[in-house]
Amino acid sequence: MVRLFIVIFFFATLLQATALDDKIENFVGKKAYRTQKNLIRILFKNEKQFLRVDGTVDEIKVLKKLKTSGLLKLFYKKPQELDLSFYTKNNELIFMRVINESLSSMGYNYFITKRVLKNSDGFVWDIAISTEHIVDPLLLSKNLNERGCFLESIEKTDKNKWSYKVNSQNIRIDAIKIEANRTQKLNKPIKPYWIDVEGMKSISIASKLADRWFPSIVFYDAKLRIVKDYRQENSTNRLKLKIPQNSKYIKITDMYTLDNIKRGINIYLK
Repeated sequence: MVRLFIVIFFFATLLQATALDDKIENFVGKKAYRTQKNLIRILFKNEKQFLRVDGTVDEIKVLKKLKTSGLLKLFYKKPQELDLSFYTKNNELIFMRVINESLSSMGYNYFITKRVLKNSDGFVWDIAISTEHIVDPLLLSKNLNERGCFLESIEKTDKNKWSYKVNSQNIRIDAIKIEANRTQKLNKPIKPYWIDVEGMKSISIASKLADRWFPSIVFYDAKLRIVKDYRQENSTNRLKLKIPQNSKYIKITDMYTLDNIKRGINIYLK
């Protein structure tokens, strides 16, 4: 029995080591893995540090070690098309916005959608970016964490292709939080204002007297489904609206151009 336990333990350890080696090779490439194998053995000699509690490889820890050691190459010699695939099980509408926000905060404002697929297994969004450097998976992970998501797995499927499995169970967008019963000044917008209005009953909005605001207000639930859409064809400087039940977010903009509220607005939530 003792011998059997030792054999099982040996093979389990061997499998974990193989999985870790495979993941390292996947991230750095076969050529770099062969030439840097001695250094890699030293860096990852304590294999358990790079495994999760369930024994699977923790890609974030592996990538962090590779990056700090200079083994993770994030730059191309010339601009390339980088393909990114994002998978999640739910919340597809808000998921796409959060991915967009995360990439935008990293400086990736332009990309092409190559595929959108939703089925019983989940939701997949494939995009292509023309870039001189790879999207840093560690920075992407950080941005997703700030929005309530975390990466369950990361895989480099080809030289210029990365695949991300994202847990979006607690997902949230990058929305402004405003304390109730207190006027909050918001500066000139470069994009529509997004406000977190969960638990609030009414909102009062005031634009500057020198502006001519044509209100466009959209209320969303937690999954970014539209609850109510309000528009006003006549310009105004003040507006008070009841917040519909189940509203989580509100988007505030102008029907025509953000220049109509270029001096900013004041918000009062109740």
